[in-house]
Amino acid sequence: MKRFFKILFFVLLVHCAAFDARAQLFKAFVIGGVNIAQIDGDEVYGYKKVAPQLGAGVMVPLNPRTPYKGWQASLELLYSQKGARETLDPFAYKSSLHYVDIPLMIHYIDPYGGLTFGLGLQYGRLFKIKEDWGLPEKIINGFERPMVNGVPAFNKNDLSFLADVRFTVWKNFKLNFRYQYSLLPIREDVWYYNGYPAGTQEFKSWSRDFRNNYMSLRVIYVINERDSRQLDRNINRTTY
Repeated sequence: MKRFFKILFFVLLVHCAAFDARAQLFKAFVIGGVNIAQIDGDEVYGYKKVAPQLGAGVMVPLNPRTPYKGWQASLELLYSQKGARETLDPFAYKSSLHYVDIPLMIHYIDPYGGLTFGLGLQYGRLFKIKEDWGLPEKIINGFERPMVNGVPAFNKNDLSFLADVRFTVWKNFKLNFRYQYSLLPIREDVWYYNGYPAGTQEFKSWSRDFRNNYMSLRVIYVINERDSRQLDRNINRTTY
């Protein structure tokens, strides 16, 4: 974790140092928010895991003559905690998955409504895991449970699809809603059974793949938003 924040601080410092009069097409921003998460495939349902997301990024216009509208590209570096949580069911599964995420996105800024829409891909690197299956000691017939002996490890790498929308709430602050879903399993072939002894007529088993599935609510602060607006006006001036 300390190494992540050192890298984040260094990246942000480099971005800020680069913003001279000729480099203000680039917009640096910092991010803080929460993930509302679940894991598909863990037999626990509902977005019950609430966890932090922190990071920084930079956005660049794809058309340099319109840096404050139209098509943009962005790159971020995030610390993002995901996982699942269930406390009411006898199968009280809990997990916390800590990732360093690198989203690459294409955005469109609506020049009339002030909304920004984005689509992209995200690479995630898992660096810390905390997991508790929360199984009752006594096996309940007819109640599904994992075969915890020999459960495969989580994959270290995650590739995800992203979609988001953001809008300005006050000056340089933007509110951002983002949805993410894993394109590839983060854990494969986890076997479950229905609690009946193997070999009996009632016994049933099945396997599931795990995938991250979460929504994020984020506040974004754009460091040089005012400079970018001024540059947009200067680019389109006909007289000086």
